[in-house]
Amino acid sequence: MKVREIAERILFGTTLEEKLAPPPPGVSDDDRGGPITTPEAPVRPEELRLRRDGVRAEFPGTVGLEDEEQRGRLLHFFANHELLATELMALVLLKFPEAPAEFRAGVLQTMKEEQMHTKLYLKRMADCGVEFGDLPVNGFFWNTVSTMTTPLDYVTRLSLTFEQANLDYARGYAEVFAEAGDLETAAILERIYRDEIGHVSYGLKWFRRWKREGSDWRRFVTGLHLPLSAARAKGAFSFNEEGRRGAGLDEEFIRELRVYAQSKGRTPNVFWFNPGAEESLVSSGAASTRAARQMECDLALLPAYLARHEDVVIVPEMPPTAFLTQLLDAGIELPEIVSADRVPEIGERKLHELRPWARTPDAQPMIDKLGRDCPQARRELFSKALHAGFLRSLLESASNPMLCPPECVGETVCSTGAVETWMESSSFPECVVKAPFSTAGRDRVICRVAEGVPAGLQARIGDMIDRQGELVIEPWLQRLVDFSVHYDMADGELRRRGLVVVENTDRGQFRRATVADRFTDFLEEEVRPLLFEGASRRGHLIDFLEDVLEPGLASLLGKHHYTGPVGLDAFLYQDREGAVRWKPVVEINPRYTMGRVALELARFTPSHAQTSLTIAPVGKGPPGALCLTPCFAETRWAAFLSGK
Repeated sequence: MKVREIAERILFGTTLEEKLAPPPPGVSDDDRGGPITTPEAPVRPEELRLRRDGVRAEFPGTVGLEDEEQRGRLLHFFANHELLATELMALVLLKFPEAPAEFRAGVLQTMKEEQMHTKLYLKRMADCGVEFGDLPVNGFFWNTVSTMTTPLDYVTRLSLTFEQANLDYARGYAEVFAEAGDLETAAILERIYRDEIGHVSYGLKWFRRWKREGSDWRRFVTGLHLPLSAARAKGAFSFNEEGRRGAGLDEEFIRELRVYAQSKGRTPNVFWFNPGAEESLVSSGAASTRAARQMECDLALLPAYLARHEDVVIVPEMPPTAFLTQLLDAGIELPEIVSADRVPEIGERKLHELRPWARTPDAQPMIDKLGRDCPQARRELFSKALHAGFLRSLLESASNPMLCPPECVGETVCSTGAVETWMESSSFPECVVKAPFSTAGRDRVICRVAEGVPAGLQARIGDMIDRQGELVIEPWLQRLVDFSVHYDMADGELRRRGLVVVENTDRGQFRRATVADRFTDFLEEEVRPLLFEGASRRGHLIDFLEDVLEPGLASLLGKHHYTGPVGLDAFLYQDREGAVRWKPVVEINPRYTMGRVALELARFTPSHAQTSLTIAPVGKGPPGALCLTPCFAETRWAAFLSGK
């Protein structure tokens, strides 16, 4: 019998028996014939035909495998994958008749083993009460591999991608089945795992023989095209370095693959860091301050902790592989990280949403490069003058004994004279003058009211007015604790995500955010009861948040057609009589914030831990904290994660 006849029987056979009949001894590879045209799909019995209508069976995963039928459903998926591999190998033999005899002999042997794997799954599946064809079968393997144009394509796509991923899947599922008490299936998976090591090794041998110059890793990555990527070479379980070394993959390949990420199906969101948001609203362009530009470079990786595994994060340059490995070792799940020079490539892909740190003018150059629509947030939403007006309206419509009085609300001034007039009429010892569009404590002046505006600050205040047209002035209060409440605004609904306690420097620059599962933990013991005296069981803060502030905030954001993340800054303070008061609105940030990053980082810390995000000079983070951002020669600032 000839190799071509065997391949034709497997690819075009109408029964499962034909497809799974192993090659007889003494097979000849003479009379190979010409290359065939790739069929749309392999010929199969009716119940096993690859679906083209989008109907898919739900993948069982690892839940409920104590149930025999559930185990059988999972094995149904495995059997189809093995059958597809068998058919693809038959296609290779028919599509590339001029390939070297040694290569074709290896394909034939591997195909024989795939037939055996299919039969092992079928028998065990039948034992569980499930027949092949009971579930719809998916043709993803066929669709992505059958378009190969060379034998090199074949070993890149099947051997080094799907079969390499099975080094994780087979070993991982073997452990899962063993834990469920199904030692028979576990043994089958262990056998297949050992075979897969050989299959990957075989593919690697020919990949190295045929690839052009360059490292195995670089040639592998560049040899794949969407919807395939190197991410498909990893399974859903722990990354199996042992199996990959056994197959002959080199250490560079293993290191790089471990940290590599790309969507395997879900359309990704694209994130990047543009911390000069407020400044760009004034300049109508890119971030104008040196501090903002430094921050943008130093902390560019922060959106990686907002993103999910299959999202994309754009950074100025790639972090070192060793740094990303440290993050993985610490349990941090990473998205796909791409350098800025690859933005045109990202723009060619199907994307879900663009999610810059802020939808402000400084985000527009990247939006243009990506070629997608991403409307800017309305400028006025960032204005501290608007925030002060919003707070005033809340105080007029609510009664809560802890709320600050109206005289604590900021007022708009348009000249140094108006600043001095406000100070002359104020009964507070200190005040703060701040620009409507600023962040991180920039463009802010604190003055003693009795002294008026010092001569040395008059020019600075005048410059702030010249640049922004107006300022906001308000009393400087003796804060007990700063915090921020975080939301998502979507489809006209405001969803609270959590609360974070914030520490700032004396200059008002962000220092640390700590996730507050129990807000009272951050207050002095004698202060805690005051939050609940005369309130519902929720306490004064939550009463006001849920009944007054959040409906008002949803209305405000809806009026300005805003969707996306929102951070609301607030604080508790002690008034001149010693009473504890609450200023519920200091600023509204219609963007991502450091507090929101801290909330998202809580996914990676132990439950009930106090997750903290700290921004500090390089090398001066909290003892024992995990550095979250790479440090290059010019880096000044770094982010650190700690969780007690």
